Amino acid sequence: MVKTITIFIKDGRIKYAMVISFGITVLTLGCVDKKNKQKLFAKKSICNQLWREKFRVFSGGAYSAELYSDYVTDSTNFRIYIGSHDENSSFDYQCNGDSVIVRKFAHNENQAKTILRVSTFSLSKLRNDHKFE
Repeated sequence: MVKTITIFIKDGRIKYAMVISFGITVLTLGCVDKKNKQKLFAKKSICNQLWREKFRVFSGGAYSAELYSDYVTDSTNFRIYIGSHDENSSFDYQCNGDSVIVRKFAHNENQAKTILRVSTFSLSKLRNDHKFE
């Protein structure tokens, strides 16, 4: 058994196998539908009848991170796609009157957060538009 492993290492086959595995993972992530809503992972109240729905759209298992997509909904009038994130990023939601403020954060290895994007949505406009994504 040890002899076989040594031969694989000498031949460089492990390097090629790792490169192929990485390539397959990258190709798979490129084909992921980031707006997929088949696997609801979590639903959390943001404020007055406003919810964040978090769906798992990809699970790389031991080879890569899980990928999630976030939606904001009131369950009857609208559902909007906020974006996707993995374990190195997240979204934060804050209600302010008729608006919801969404911040996307990046996390470094110490879990310190850096703001990547801030978006503001008018709840009355969303309810009037009846947009379901």
